[in-house]
Amino acid sequence: MRFIFKTNILETEFKKLADKALKNKKIHNRKKLIIFSICLFISLFFWTLKKFSKEYQLTLHYKINFQNFPSDRVLLNNSDSSFFVTIKSQGFNLIYHQLFNHNDNLNIDFSEIKLYESNSEKISYLGANQIFKIIKAQSDFNYNVIGLFPDTFALKWEKAIYKNIAVTPLLKLNFQKQYQIYDSIKISPDSIFISGTLKDINQIQRFYTQSVALNNLKSNQTIYLNIIKPKQFPKIKLFAEKVKVQFSVEKYTESELEIPIGIQNNTNFKNIKLFPDKVKIKYLVALKDYKRINQQMFTASVNADLFNPSDNKTKINIIRVPDKIKITGIYPEKAEYIIFK
Repeated sequence: MRFIFKTNILETEFKKLADKALKNKKIHNRKKLIIFSICLFISLFFWTLKKFSKEYQLTLHYKINFQNFPSDRVLLNNSDSSFFVTIKSQGFNLIYHQLFNHNDNLNIDFSEIKLYESNSEKISYLGANQIFKIIKAQSDFNYNVIGLFPDTFALKWEKAIYKNIAVTPLLKLNFQKQYQIYDSIKISPDSIFISGTLKDINQIQRFYTQSVALNNLKSNQTIYLNIIKPKQFPKIKLFAEKVKVQFSVEKYTESELEIPIGIQNNTNFKNIKLFPDKVKIKYLVALKDYKRINQQMFTASVNADLFNPSDNKTKINIIRVPDKIKITGIYPEKAEYIIFK
């Protein structure tokens, strides 16, 4: 029994020593790994610093956005509206540019540069030196421009022609029962100035707005509509993009009146008798105007120049109607006539 007890004690002590040794070894290995990682990081840092402190070349592709081209001209060609520029700078600058400041658009503002023109043709030239200055001004890191392709831009242009063009709104209006437009539709502006080449200007007679449907209308309306620029005329410049459309809406009711029939252009007959000599008209009137409408505001007549000997009937015409009144019926539509000699 005593021998077995001592053996167990020895095993326990040995296991403790082994675990302690293993633990110390792990701690030692972890320290070595940390030291190695730190050394590796420092090495990589100095290698990167040395490597990217050197100068490198990079070719960039830029797209040109033309701005403020002279208003008295129309730019005809923009096929050369992109170019390649080769730059030289430190690696850090180039990496920063590609990752965080990569803008492939170059804005060329013609109000800030001078164009060199040919005496014989309507062509202006934008030289390499001008482009270099523009690139420098629109970039926020230091580099040297060492190449540009193409190195000159030839800008073909034509004298701008101006014209005033009418605008028509595209509206689909649906009203609640008994409601209608009270007055005409007002558009502001009802026409806009445009500029472009003579060929394009001569093909444009009218502009239209976006199409809009308005339903269940019973109140006055004011809306703004975009003017649609025809896609087949990309060089046309519009001096307005929207129009304001306004119209009044009122509730209407139907009414009727009987008015006398007059005779127009009676130069050949001394005495004409009409049957009937009065006509009944039905009309729509806004409720707010109902009480002010009377018989004297309407005029009905027949035209003696249109009398036909083979037919003793002639059409009755309503030649005077109050504003904002809509005739819905005339009874009868024709009158008989007898000519006394």
